[in-house]
Amino acid sequence: MTQGILYVLHGRRNKVPQANLALLRTLRQELPLPQALGFLEGEQQTLEAAFTQLQQQVDEVIVVPVLLFAATHVRQDLPQRLQAIQQPNVTVTLLEPLATTNAIFEHLQRQLIGACQQAPQRPVLLIAHGTPHFAEPYRQLRQLASKLQATVAVPVNAANYIGDHRFTELLATQGEPPIVQRLFLTDGRIAGKIKQAIQQQVPTALFLPTLENQAAVKQAILERLTAVRVLEKV
Repeated sequence: MTQGILYVLHGRRNKVPQANLALLRTLRQELPLPQALGFLEGEQQTLEAAFTQLQQQVDEVIVVPVLLFAATHVRQDLPQRLQAIQQPNVTVTLLEPLATTNAIFEHLQRQLIGACQQAPQRPVLLIAHGTPHFAEPYRQLRQLASKLQATVAVPVNAANYIGDHRFTELLATQGEPPIVQRLFLTDGRIAGKIKQAIQQQVPTALFLPTLENQAAVKQAILERLTAVRVLEKV
């Protein structure tokens, strides 16, 4: 069975985002498999166009969501849109998104250890996008926060941008200015709005970089591919 890899990114409605594309370009150069990249939003490099191109070359498409948590895009949009144009002779393997990989955990651990040395005793605020539709993303975020807290020995609190457990509500309970880790793949509009809102409420909060252009994203993708034994076949 011939395999191909489809990387799926969120995208934007009016343009192709550039963040993390360089990481994917290096990955695509390193792996000797048919590969394609598609965006969930926008009219350029669409998910459907990328999938159509790839399934003409292979018998199995390994779908890698370059996303962090399994919310609406992963649990509903992706399978429904792929199934609508899937050829009968092609199988699809949809991998889990990246937030629960060891690569992402180890990257965040390094960032938090460094920040806690710079600003001892400050609590950490781990902020993800959130969703009002699924419980799984926040449960995974809480587990990640608990795992990180065990390694940095300060409180690591989990919060969302939308849905329940909003970061604005949690900020009011913080005794010290927090170390803020925005768990986003790009340092874009939403990450910027979060930073601005926190700075208005807590001007001395310490902000750590997002996952934009971080090597951990590439390592997380390789970890997912290794788990389904794709790399053993190349």
